[in-house]
Amino acid sequence: MGIFSIFNPIATIVYGLIIRIKFSWFSRKKRKKKKTTRLFLEKKLYGKGLEDKIVERIIDNYLRFGETIFNRQIIHAAFSLNRTLDPKKAQQKNNRRILQ
Repeated sequence: MGIFSIFNPIATIVYGLIIRIKFSWFSRKKRKKKKTTRLFLEKKLYGKGLEDKIVERIIDNYLRFGETIFNRQIIHAAFSLNRTLDPKKAQQKNNRRILQ
C-alpha cells in the first residue's frame, strides 16, 4: 500500500461519474437525432400516397440499418479481420514475436 492508495477509490468514483454523465449525454443526443430523422422521413414519405403501416416500416428499417452499420463492434471486427487476412501484416507480427 502506497501513500496514494487512498486516492484509488476516489479516482474510481470520479471516473464512474464522468462515464455516467457522458453516457447519458450520448443517449440524449442519440434520441434527439433519431427523433429528428423520424420526423424528417415522416414529412417526406406521408405525402407520397403510401399506407401508414408501410411508412412506419420504412422508417423503422432505416433507423435500424443505421444502428447496425455504425455499430463500433462490427466496424472493429471488420478492420481486425482485414488485418488478420493480410499476409504482410501477419508476417511482420510473427517477426516481432520471434525477435522478442
